Amino acid sequence: MSGWLDDVLAAIRDTGLADLVEATVADVWERNVDRYDPVVAGDTATSLGITASENIRTLLLRVDRERWAARGVVVTSVQQALVLRIGVRRMLLMKVADRRLHPEEDDDEHDWRSGLRWDAASDVRRLAAEDNARRYEPCVEDQRGQTWWPGLVPGAADDPDGLRHLVLVWAGDPVGGTTAGWLGVPYAGPPGTLPWLAITPVWHHGPGDVPRPREPIVAVPRAGAGRA
Repeated sequence: MSGWLDDVLAAIRDTGLADLVEATVADVWERNVDRYDPVVAGDTATSLGITASENIRTLLLRVDRERWAARGVVVTSVQQALVLRIGVRRMLLMKVADRRLHPEEDDDEHDWRSGLRWDAASDVRRLAAEDNARRYEPCVEDQRGQTWWPGLVPGAADDPDGLRHLVLVWAGDPVGGTTAGWLGVPYAGPPGTLPWLAITPVWHHGPGDVPRPREPIVAVPRAGAGRA
């Protein structure tokens, strides 16, 4: 499964979509961290994350659709959720806590296996995880009397090419402005199973290589402009 996901990520990189998402997330996050003010404005980590996510969604929906369609990529929105379609697959975006920003924690399986329930997530993410489960399900007899690990059980469908849904998980450091991203395969299997079939790193910006956001060009009319 991990090899298959790496191949999928390589294909996404070939379209330029991975770079587009990375640059957009990094630009938006640093700009929002710069204006983050918990003391005066009453900002919180929650409001920071929600604002950044909405900014990312808005900016990605403004891309040149014809240009990206020529690369096999369609950027759209479903129930207010950003959906990036790459061929037959759909990629959703999801922000997670900044504690996952540290590279040494990437191999901590417990970190990715806990604290996430698709039945408590948005309808779009829940349905994506459930559809993946329907397409990649082990035989019932293989679930009896043993701990079941998705994709590692004899009798599983074992055909990841049938999976249709991905989630680009990202995190941002509210102090240093760094960001990181991972590509995961959401999975809503039987109780006690993991929320991901596989997950792989996409990018990580260290403290010294945070890309500076492009300064927006804002035209401010002078007082009295346009008056006779």
